[in-house]
Amino acid sequence: MSTLGSDFDPGGSIVRRTVELIPEPGNPHDRYAVSVRASNYLLGYLARERAILFHSRLMDLINRGLVPTVPAAIRAYDQNRWDDTPGTPVDLSVSVEIQLSDPHLLTPGNEPPEIPYTLLPPGSSVQVTKVDDHFDVLRRFVEPEGELELLVTLHELDVSTAKTDKWVVEIRVDGHRIGQLTPQSSAKFLPAIRHLDSRGLVTVGRGWFRGSSVSAQVSLLAAKSHELPEDFLTGEPQTVISLNRPRRTPVVMGGAQSVAADSTPTFSIDMDTSRPLTPWQQKEATKLLLAASAEVGLRGFPASEPYVSTNSIKAVVLESHSEEILAALAGVEESDFSLANRYRSVH
Repeated sequence: MSTLGSDFDPGGSIVRRTVELIPEPGNPHDRYAVSVRASNYLLGYLARERAILFHSRLMDLINRGLVPTVPAAIRAYDQNRWDDTPGTPVDLSVSVEIQLSDPHLLTPGNEPPEIPYTLLPPGSSVQVTKVDDHFDVLRRFVEPEGELELLVTLHELDVSTAKTDKWVVEIRVDGHRIGQLTPQSSAKFLPAIRHLDSRGLVTVGRGWFRGSSVSAQVSLLAAKSHELPEDFLTGEPQTVISLNRPRRTPVVMGGAQSVAADSTPTFSIDMDTSRPLTPWQQKEATKLLLAASAEVGLRGFPASEPYVSTNSIKAVVLESHSEEILAALAGVEESDFSLANRYRSVH
C-alpha cells in the first residue's frame, strides 16, 4: 500500500509511479530475470522473452552505477468477496503497465555536449529539413534496427538576404551540422535558444533518427519556447549522464575536422550457463559465435576466437548485435536453435 501512496482509491484507481528495472543474474530460476520494483517493493518481473532482450543493456547501466527507471501505471482496487466480513483483510488486485521502448532506444546513440548545456523537455515531433545534404555525418549512426535517439544541439543561424531578415534553427550532432528547421518551426524555438544562450547554455534536444545505407530522416522531439515552465528557464540546467561511449564522428576543431577512424563499439560476452551444455548445444553456440566474431573482423576490429565449454561462454561481438546474440544463446540453452540459425543466415 505504501507504493500506491495517497493517490490510491480502494474503489479502483490508476497510480502513476516511476519504477526500477533491476536485472537479477543470480536469480536461481532464470539468470535473465528482470524485476520491477518501486519503493523497495517487488512488483513483479518482465516476461522472459522481453527480459532476455533487455538484460545485458540494463546490466551495463547497473555496472556504471546507474539505476534504470521507467514510468509505470499501477492499476489497483480492493477485491471484496461476497463472503467478506468486517475485520477480514481484503484482497488487493494489482496490475502494472510500464512504458518501455525497444532495447536499442534505452539510451541515446551519442554523448551529451562537453560544454555547458540544458536538455529541453520532450515535446511533439518537428521535422528537420535538409538532412540529405549531411548524410556523410548521419550515415555513421545507422544501426541494424534502422532507428536511434540522438542528442542534438540547437543553434541560431542567420539566413538573411539583402531584402529580408531571417533566422532559423540549425541542428547539429557532435558539433556537425545535420540540418535545420523551417522558419515557421524555428520561430517556436528561437526565444528559448536566445534566453539560454544569455545564460551561457547550449540548447539540447532529443532527435529521432531513422536511417539506412542510402537515406536518413531526423525529427526533433522537444518542447517549444511557449511550452517551457518558468523553473526550466531560470533553474538548474537539465543534463544526462555520460556513458563514455566511442565517438562516431570526426572531432570539430576550430572549424577544421580531425578525421578519425569510425568507431563501432564491441561487446564482451562472459557468462556462465544456467545448466551444463550438451555437446550439440556447444557446437551450435560455437557456430553462432564464430559468425559473430567474423562480423567484428569485417568492421576492422580485432576478432578473438570464441570460447565455449559445458558451463562457460566467452566472445567479443558487435555491440549492435549483442541483444540478438544473447537471445540466440538463451535459445541454445533451451535447445532451441532457431534464433542462432537466423543470425547465421543473415550475417
